[in-house]
Parts: sequence; structure tokens; C-alpha cells
Amino acid sequence: MIPALTLTNIVFTYPGTSEPLLDGIDVTFARGWTAVLGDNGIGKTTLAKLAIGRLSPDAGRISPTPNRLHTGYCPQNTDETPENLEDFACDWSPQAMQIRRELGIGDDWPWRPGTLSDGEAKRLQIACALATDPDVLVLDEPSNHVDRPTRKRIIAALRSYDGIGILVSHDVALIDAVASSCALFERDHVRGRNITVVRVRPGNYSAASMDAQRERAAAGMARDARRESTRIDAVKEQRRRAATSEIAGAAKAHRLVNPKDHDARSRIKKNHNPSRLGPASARIDAQVAAARERAAAVVTATKRYDGDIWMDAESSNRRELVRLEPQIIPYAPQSPDGVGAAAISETAGLEIPMLTVGPHDRIGISGPNGTGKTTLVRTLLRTITMREQYSGIPLPRLTITQNTTDQDAREAMRRLTALTPTDRGGVLSAFAQLNADPSRLLAGGNPSPGELRKLLLCLGLRDHPHLIVMDEPTNHLDLHSIQALAHALAGYPGALLLVSHDEGFLECTASIRWTLHPDGLGGAQLTVS
Repeated sequence: MIPALTLTNIVFTYPGTSEPLLDGIDVTFARGWTAVLGDNGIGKTTLAKLAIGRLSPDAGRISPTPNRLHTGYCPQNTDETPENLEDFACDWSPQAMQIRRELGIGDDWPWRPGTLSDGEAKRLQIACALATDPDVLVLDEPSNHVDRPTRKRIIAALRSYDGIGILVSHDVALIDAVASSCALFERDHVRGRNITVVRVRPGNYSAASMDAQRERAAAGMARDARRESTRIDAVKEQRRRAATSEIAGAAKAHRLVNPKDHDARSRIKKNHNPSRLGPASARIDAQVAAARERAAAVVTATKRYDGDIWMDAESSNRRELVRLEPQIIPYAPQSPDGVGAAAISETAGLEIPMLTVGPHDRIGISGPNGTGKTTLVRTLLRTITMREQYSGIPLPRLTITQNTTDQDAREAMRRLTALTPTDRGGVLSAFAQLNADPSRLLAGGNPSPGELRKLLLCLGLRDHPHLIVMDEPTNHLDLHSIQALAHALAGYPGALLLVSHDEGFLECTASIRWTLHPDGLGGAQLTVS
């Protein structure tokens, strides 16, 4: 096993973009897990792919070169089939068996990947990546889509890996459990311009964030230095005016004194000697220069936009947007040949009480993987569509699903560029308030999964939705973006339906909870609180 992987002065520009996404980046990945954190779209996944040779830098050096290493990669999206899936399906070695046990992989999962839930598909992706025993392994958002028990399984599996691990994630619990260092993408403001740097800090997220906080506290020196520079400038100006006044006063005194009174003229000359101001002025000039140098040399964090987002939406005047009567919602077959949950048990399904969604309800839906959260949401949306067809009255709504595609990104960018300059400015202003960079979006034209979710929300607000449905809204979002999204949704006047495993996020955004519990018979029950 190699001791470390070093990237030096890396420059990378995506085709069709005017500026490099990464410019002069230096980072070293040591043995063990290094968590890579930063804002959406800043280049985390790109850096990870460069490290293992899936992308080639425009400039810079990677040592050892990736083509000399055995590397592994687990992507963000669960719809990407692992390259070694067939090999893993036939691998019954002790190592593969241990990985299966740690991640709870069913023997039949590799043979039916299209029927798996997102959480199951993610576990299978991770298992396939670990099974190759690579020198360098990249896991990109491995805890997206998974519940708490599944996260524990993933943690146990990652701890058994002893190579160089690069963990692109914003899951604090996961990072704290496995990471020995953190590589933080940070935007610094240095000498009047913004730059992106990567700083590797020791320890897990909690330790690294404390280190960053201490550094930000030290950056308060910049404000003190600027204040000192301003104060010394004022002192210098005050002394200059005093000197001017003194010289003028001395000249006037000389004119008023009798030319023959030599003693009086000597006292005036002694008390009003302008040459004494030269050394003092020079000292002040030196102090000003030093203060300005200190102010310019101190690095400060760039401004974040975590303010309010203008929600161009209104609530419905209906008393009730949708109702589901008490029933058991069957788990639909997940593939054309009927393999899936319905094939396991013909009676399996989600048992629900009467459920209603009011015009101002803020509902959070949670529960273990496979209990039927997505099935419930689809049933609700299908019921709304049937009611629209029956009444002829539409219900404006915005739905953002768990997984987005490249086609979704292209369509979103097409919609954005087709807007009038005024409307586009409104969308980008809202986009910025979700801790995103509009200029980077416009320059790149290829939003990251996190940026795309923000853009879809901001574009959807133009349709004045009465209901917003978001399935796993915090997937792919960085920590500051999650906070900004929760803050933004707090100001939304309509109804919210949020499916999430992120309990902290739901506590901030949902006042009604629908919780799904396995019933031990292959189905689940829903409780309302």
C-alpha cells in the first residue's frame, strides 16, 4: 500500500467554460479516510476523480500517477451500475462474504439491481467498490438515501478499509465516525480577490471545524489591522494640519516681534521649529505602511449568502389539498417481471390511517429504507392528479425527486437561459440565497447535483406552487446549503411535503410528522404526530 497520494498545483477547466474550476490546488491524501468538504459546485467530485485518474488535469502533478495504482470509485447517483457487479455477484471469497455481512447485502441483490431501493442500491455500490480492495478508493456521498441503521453498516465497512480513502460527504455523523483528516474547500478573500483553496486539517469533522473556527477567530486581526491603519492615517492628517498651523503661527509671531528683540525671536524659533516634524512624520508613515501590510496579508473568509429567499408563492384557498382514506397501499412490483417487494409478499404494503394535507401543513415523512416512503408520495401525487381530472381545477405544485439526471440539468439550464433578463435575475438572486454562486453556474453551464436541486427549486417558484414536494431534499447539499434551505422553506406560505432521513432538517422545517415503522411481516405502518 502506498503511504500517500499528492496532488500539486492542479489546474482543471471543464470544456466550454471560461475559467478553471480548480486553479493551483495542492492537497495530500494520506492512508485512512480523508473527508472532502465544501460548497456545492466548488469542485469536490472533480478533485476526487482527478486523484484516481478518471479526469486528467490541465496542469499540475499527481504522485504516484493514477495509472500505476489500483483505484475504486463509488458515484453519487444510485442508478449507476457498478462496473464489477457481475464479478462481485460470483465472488464468494472470505473478504467478499465479510463485506456482504457488514453491509447486509442479500445474495440475490447483485442479480436484480434495477429492483432495489435507493438505500439498497447504495449499499451494493459500496460493497462492489470495497470488494476490489483498491489502493485508493473514492466514495462520493455514500450515505445519501440511507437511514440510520444503514449508515451504521456503512461505517463498519469503511473502518475495515486500510488504503487511501477519499470520502466526499457532508454527513457529519459519518465523517466523525471514520475520517482521520478533512480536506476543506474554502473560498478566501486575499488582497482584493476571491480564490479557492483546499486545506487539510487533522481529525474528523468536529476537530477540523474547531480548527477552522480558531483560524477564523485569528482572522479578526484583519479588522483590527484595518482599524489601526485608519487611526494612524487620521493621526498623521491631524499632525499635518497642526504643523501647518504652527508654521503659519510662527511666521505671524516673527512679524509682530520687534526685530531688535533677539531674545524673543530666539524663543519663537525654539518653540516653533518645523524641522522637528520630519522624524515624527516619517515614523507615522512607517506605522501606516506596516498597518496596511498587516491588513492586506490577513486572509478572511469570503461572504456567504444565507439570507432570506423570496418565495414567490402563495397558499391555496382550499381547506384540503389531498386526502387518503385508511387503507393498505400495496408495494408495487419494481420491475416488469414482478421481481421486487410485491413478489416477496403478495399482502405486503403500507398501512395508513386517514391522511390529509391542508394548505399550510408542513409535513415531514421519515422511516427506514424500504418501508414505502416513496410509494406513499407517489400515491398522494396520483390522488391529486385524479382529483384534478375529476374537478378540472389544477393544484399548482412543485415536485423534486430523489435522483436527478444529466437530462434534468440540461433542461434546467435551458429554462434558465430562456428567461427574460429580469426573470433570470430573480431566479439567480434566489439561487444565491441558497449558498450558491450564480456566476459559477452561468460560467460552467453544468450544475452539480446539489446546485441542480437548488436551481430546480428556484425555477419552480416562478410557477407559484401551492404545494412543494421534495424527496430527500438534503441529498448532495453541503452543510451551509442545508441550513440555507431550511431557513428558506421556513418562509414558504404553502404546504410542504418533505421526505428525509435528516432528523435535524425535519425538526427545522416540519410541524407534522408521518413516521413509517416496519410491521415485521414485510410491510409497514404509518403513525402521525
